[in-house]
Amino acid sequence: MHRNDLENIPAFWIAGLLFVLTNPPLILAQFLMYGFVAARAAHFVAYASRQTHEVRATFYTIGSLIVIYMALHVLFALLM
Repeated sequence: MHRNDLENIPAFWIAGLLFVLTNPPLILAQFLMYGFVAARAAHFVAYASRQTHEVRATFYTIGSLIVIYMALHVLFALLM
């Protein structure tokens, strides 16, 4: 579980910092940032309570999609 966090959270920090530097709408930034934290917290609870892989993967995917969206937002902002 700890190794999984070490693989995902630093990517969120980098993408989140660059995302914030693009000056996104506050509500979008809050939705994405809180959404990532909620997804990681739910993943932790699912992992700690020994849920099936599908349950854990759902929360992992939500967090990953948020990071991917932020990274794409940054790339799009740089191109415009």
